[in-house]
Amino acid sequence: MGKRIIEIKTKQSGTVYLYEDESYWDKEKGYSTHKRTCIGKAGTDGKPIYNEYYKTREKIQVLTADAKKPREVSSTTFVGETLVLDKVAGKTGVSCILAESFGESDTEKIVGLAYYQICRGKALSNAEDWLDQRSSGDLKLSSQRVSELLERLKDDKINTFFTSWAKKHSEGGNQLFDLTSVSTYGKRIPYAEYGYNRDGESLEQINLALLTSCGSGLPLWYEILPGSMSDKVVLDHVLSMMKKMEVSKFTFVGDRGFYSERNLQLLSGNGYKFTIPVPSNIGWQKKLIAEHRDALVRPDNLLEDRGSIMYGKTVYKTTCHGRTWYHMYFDPSRKDKVIASFMQRLRIAKDELEDNRLVESHSALYDRYFIVKDTPARGSKVTYNDDAIREFIDSDSCYWILISTSAKTACEALHQYRERNGVELYFDDEKNLLDLRRLKNHNEQTIKGKIFVTFISLIILAQLRKMVNAVEGKKHRYWSEHDMLRKVETFAMVHFEGKYKDVYTTPTTAQRLVFDIFGIPYIYKGKHGASAGNMK
Repeated sequence: MGKRIIEIKTKQSGTVYLYEDESYWDKEKGYSTHKRTCIGKAGTDGKPIYNEYYKTREKIQVLTADAKKPREVSSTTFVGETLVLDKVAGKTGVSCILAESFGESDTEKIVGLAYYQICRGKALSNAEDWLDQRSSGDLKLSSQRVSELLERLKDDKINTFFTSWAKKHSEGGNQLFDLTSVSTYGKRIPYAEYGYNRDGESLEQINLALLTSCGSGLPLWYEILPGSMSDKVVLDHVLSMMKKMEVSKFTFVGDRGFYSERNLQLLSGNGYKFTIPVPSNIGWQKKLIAEHRDALVRPDNLLEDRGSIMYGKTVYKTTCHGRTWYHMYFDPSRKDKVIASFMQRLRIAKDELEDNRLVESHSALYDRYFIVKDTPARGSKVTYNDDAIREFIDSDSCYWILISTSAKTACEALHQYRERNGVELYFDDEKNLLDLRRLKNHNEQTIKGKIFVTFISLIILAQLRKMVNAVEGKKHRYWSEHDMLRKVETFAMVHFEGKYKDVYTTPTTAQRLVFDIFGIPYIYKGKHGASAGNMK
């Protein structure tokens, strides 16, 4: 792993560009890959002509090295990332609500650690140097001070924050809920138990429940729960917390694991609405699909979902839950893929039977979908069981139902349920990007504090992603939110002793684009830029 300089020659112009090639291990993909950064091009004499990004970075490194000398005449502060994140955090109002619960001093520390997590995604104990380089040295967040801060983030203060935060962002009524497991090596964590591990790891775990607002798209609340607790048991606790936080309008949007008559009655009995998919093994679902299947695939029922076509039909009934809508869906493109994959499996299985290369795990496939006849003259003859194959093709796969007391149309219900992907994305951020794949701390309160800081990181990251996605792709060159933070990483402010004004490094083309998008003022060649910005 490391950096090296490589040359890439373009075919059209013949220009030789210089790139820093950095090899690194991608945890999500599970293999080594590369990240390349252009630092200039080769001149006609073969000597390098470095671009603004590289020259700015080299100047900063020289200034940083000079700062180690006994007499310091200047100090350099990297301000690019914090300028962007300050703008994003300001949009959410999270700092003001944190200050009401934890005070100004601890709020600055919490937000500083959240910025570090978003930009670096490493252990909080390593944040001090990074924060020092970004004018946050007065926070004095050494490893010991970080632990002390996490110890101070008590449940009562956290619940105070949740109550104010939920009131501010629960407008619109629909809340998305999901549950994930977080593996832990901790031996003294009361919540750590063996249970259904969603990462497939044979470790003790804690369950982490997360509630997200459909209106703002921001995380609202989370709860740490015992690792053995099932999805169904969690619902009682969630509804209890909603009442305590005075969230009056609440539409529960969950996955199939939360479907049961008990849960539906619990929700409607407490005055809450719901939108939940019905498991495929429920008898009445099969009957309802059979009744309306022929009328489902019609032009009037056509829905466009993320560039693909599906069909949706709604049946209204008055039930013990009040007004209830049953939304039935069929995905033809997915059905085609299922059938194509099934046919491939059958072709392979037929070859195995004919060559007598039987695979034990395929025995059910052999028995159901093939007819094998042994004849004295020609040996074994393998044919397909056409009736069984037709039964598979005509099955209810790729048909499903969403039951809702909130969404009146199939399109609205589908939109509610699809927004759950955002919750899953937050879980990925939390466990992968934000260093929560495995909790190693042995202190219960430290773990609670760490998860709360991570929750604040999630809020800011969610708002950042929301703002970036709102900008037309061409205008931000299809950079992700993390790409943008990396682009402005080297933008710095140099402060000199005496009466001299602070001097900012010259923003690169990429940095000016990011600042323009976020409406962050800067000066380039004597002119002011980003007076308004492109963000809503």
